[in-house]
Amino acid sequence: MKMIFNHNLLLTITKPQLILGFCFLFLFISPLYSNEELEEKLYSKMTEYNAEKAVENLLIALDTIEDGSKYTWASASYEGYIIPINTIINEEGYFCRNYMEVLIRRSEYNIYENKACRDHDGEWVWFETTSANKSSN
Repeated sequence: MKMIFNHNLLLTITKPQLILGFCFLFLFISPLYSNEELEEKLYSKMTEYNAEKAVENLLIALDTIEDGSKYTWASASYEGYIIPINTIINEEGYFCRNYMEVLIRRSEYNIYENKACRDHDGEWVWFETTSANKSSN
């Protein structure tokens, strides 16, 4: 295949180069669209038992781990860790924690930035969850 550009520039592209170029293009573009699918895939495959273990370990981390420390957990093919970033007191006088959560299943993973606050009963309530994997435009 020959491509001719203005200014009498002649560029010859062979089939292997063209195929290789499309492969590289696919490799660079596909991660931009896979974050949402990855997020759903990891949580949708989680059994009720594994989901309970994930929440149980999250509550342990929020209750006992100091800011900046890492709490690691594992359950069957899932593992993860929680890193509390900071602890504040909100306008109502309840403790809140901003933290990072990583969920891993074999070679797949997702990273979340979360915020949870205690309610009037002392239970954790989640206010914000964003995926740290998504690229910001």
